[in-house]
Amino acid sequence: MQNSSPDSAGEVRPESRKSAGRVVQLHSSPPDLRAVAPLPLGRPAKLLFVIDELDIGGTEQQILELSRGLDPSRFTPTVCCFRHGRKAQEIEAAGVRVVHLPKRGKVDPSLPFRLVRLMRAEHYDIVQTYLWTANTWARLAALVARVPVILASERNVDIWEERYKRVIGGQLARPTRKVIANSEAVRDYLLSRGGLAPERVVTIYNGVDFERFSDGIDPAIRRNELGVPADAVFAVCVARVEAAKDHDTLLEALALAAPRTPNLHLAIVGDGKLRARLEAKAAELGLAERVHFAGFRIDAAAWLASADLSLLSSVKEGLSNTVIESMAAGKAVVATSVGGNPEVVVDGVTGFLVPPRRPDLLAERITTVVTDPALRQRMAEAGRRRVHEMFSVPRMVERTQALYETLLGDARREGRLA
Repeated sequence: MQNSSPDSAGEVRPESRKSAGRVVQLHSSPPDLRAVAPLPLGRPAKLLFVIDELDIGGTEQQILELSRGLDPSRFTPTVCCFRHGRKAQEIEAAGVRVVHLPKRGKVDPSLPFRLVRLMRAEHYDIVQTYLWTANTWARLAALVARVPVILASERNVDIWEERYKRVIGGQLARPTRKVIANSEAVRDYLLSRGGLAPERVVTIYNGVDFERFSDGIDPAIRRNELGVPADAVFAVCVARVEAAKDHDTLLEALALAAPRTPNLHLAIVGDGKLRARLEAKAAELGLAERVHFAGFRIDAAAWLASADLSLLSSVKEGLSNTVIESMAAGKAVVATSVGGNPEVVVDGVTGFLVPPRRPDLLAERITTVVTDPALRQRMAEAGRRRVHEMFSVPRMVERTQALYETLLGDARREGRLA
């Protein structure tokens, strides 16, 4: 694969972008906000975000960034969740209202009715839903409540998606004005499922708050906590400990690379039901002294900022916040070429991409980055430039607001918005 130059990893024009040596067209992009005339509602548009759970996670972080970044003179956001969590507290601290509608059991027949009551009582102009549970129940409720603009957000290339979810998602997509994908890979996946015209799916990349990776982070704190030597090359993998992240392949790759990288230590930052089995596997591979299970942490940004490089071995992704945040923190990345990862990582420039479930290739790339500090630094600098230009919060907010304005204007002309 031909590598791009560091400069080509920079600004990407709306009509296309270069990704891992290939040009990929960006489809259904919203217009520039500055070119859209303000909608004469006489008041800010009322917007409701709906998600199942508001705990720590990439999608939840994006809701936080968007809800507090919207222009308050034009939009009044409310966030509704079915399960309260730590991210809800951050959203409330940002001055955004959070409504908790508890979901009573795995299937709760009362939930859509309570959502309808909320939407009718508050007279929302836009409802935007996130992830499977909210995409299903909240879209149904918005249809019944006759919300003028209904949007859904899809965040994953779900290669393991059950057939019934695919069928239901396809049916609900028809009355949905737009589906927002967070990568071209997700967009392509949605179109491959059928039921959606290409112009109905728009790609808006995630945004990263770069202030979270400021210079006030002391790397020694995390190293000392885990007992990592000061002269070690310190890698981190920030990911839930679940099958989709395929930590097994990562451990196997580290075992293969171990003879050539005796100074490499890895912190697995995240937790999940597979942790005990993976700890046992690390011991079996002779990695117990070099692989550290840090568990669930709320300060993932500090762990990334404290590392020398970032590793990710997922078998499926939408657009990995970990990859984007790693580059924002100025770290070289070695990741699998799944989902939207090739849209972020320029192979050979900001990091390396390898096929999933290939511990041999992953080991080779890890060894290259660990043993070449100068390369690691060049990749880190190129990666930071790339995410600043493509994945900033202001860029994400501006493009999302532009989409809202366009859809509200359509609703007004079609008589769906008073």
